[in-house]
Amino acid sequence: MRIILIKPYWPYPYSKGEDTYNRIWPPLCLANCAALLEKDGHRVAILDAHAQRIIPNRINRFIKEYDKIFITSSSLDKWQSPNIDITTFLETVRYAKKVNDEVYIMGYHGTVKPEIILELTGAMAVIRGEPEYTVLESCQKKDLSEIEGITFKENGKIISTPQRELIDLKSLPIPAYHLVNFKKYFYEILGRNFCLFEISRGCKFKCRFCNKVMYGDGLRVKSKEQVFEEVSLGIEKYKVRTGYFIDLDFLSSREIVEELCAYLIKKRYKFKWICQTRPDLLTQGILKIMKRAGCALMHLGIETGSQAVLDYFNKGISVATIKAAVNLCRDAGIQTLVFFLFGLSGENKQDRERTYKFIRELNADFISLHRVIAYQGSFLQQHQVNPERQLDKFLRYATASYYMRPCYLSKLNLYTFWAGARLFAGRMRTLK
Repeated sequence: MRIILIKPYWPYPYSKGEDTYNRIWPPLCLANCAALLEKDGHRVAILDAHAQRIIPNRINRFIKEYDKIFITSSSLDKWQSPNIDITTFLETVRYAKKVNDEVYIMGYHGTVKPEIILELTGAMAVIRGEPEYTVLESCQKKDLSEIEGITFKENGKIISTPQRELIDLKSLPIPAYHLVNFKKYFYEILGRNFCLFEISRGCKFKCRFCNKVMYGDGLRVKSKEQVFEEVSLGIEKYKVRTGYFIDLDFLSSREIVEELCAYLIKKRYKFKWICQTRPDLLTQGILKIMKRAGCALMHLGIETGSQAVLDYFNKGISVATIKAAVNLCRDAGIQTLVFFLFGLSGENKQDRERTYKFIRELNADFISLHRVIAYQGSFLQQHQVNPERQLDKFLRYATASYYMRPCYLSKLNLYTFWAGARLFAGRMRTLK
């Protein structure tokens, strides 16, 4: 069977009115699906319309020869922070269906609202949750009713089969890197020839704002042998030079991280990478090892400068711990990008100003300021989020005043300056 897996086009760097950054990053979950399908004997292609800048009404010419079409509304890098506006995704599906009725949908949106997405798209079926094995079974000539984790329509009636169990990551093959052109991918801060790698899925912590619908509860981890092989293959065969370990919390898998760092140090690859972790898991020792292994940037979810809000979010960390973590990274020579959330119900101007003062005190290399989004399935869905329009004005002011400081601009290299300028301009356009 001939199968194509599609990541749709999105506006870059931001969709209008959204906080979500539409990074041009490889669709790792599609590469996982492709590897399983090829192992099963199918002919597979991946079309990243986002990376190739193929707008929806031009999708037809790329998909005519395929028997089944799978389109994701959120690839793995968007599972935690999916787009709210899915217009381009819906348009892509509409144009695809003009070529072939065998269109299947996957991603966050169909997982939380399968019946609505099924009606909006007219798809053959909506895949709920992690897509890999459900996609595989959908191509094995099974009746739809026999496949777990899908929603479809039969004789005018919508049917949802039982939820599929979470994937054992150790069962996944090496992603189908040969179907991905890594030269098209980049992280503005880090550089090109960019790849995503995955050690684990899920998180053992229970922060109240976090959207983990696609991950399920708990933490699942690959074997170190899998991780070593995937990284080595990407670097040695496909010339990957930069990468992001996309785990929700990189240091939750500390034993594998330490062995991976030792492996990278031994290999002496020309490979720079980033990760995301909790501030309270950072130590001088692990940062020193990570730096030697090529870690160049650390994503830290700080969220707020208020201890009361940290406690409300159930972060389980203190403001003092956050300050210490950023300083540890600075001392280790690892840059930091810190994330903050604004817009909880009851938040006032003084609260925001206090948090912004804290942001300035941290003096991280990069900041990312966002409105709180009460994603369906998260704790905050049941609690009021402040829709105040003045918040956009504050976010615009805070972002601009932070990055336009002469002391900040003077330390940027030319590459980071020009890449950052495009992101900065895009972000300003999203804030009304």
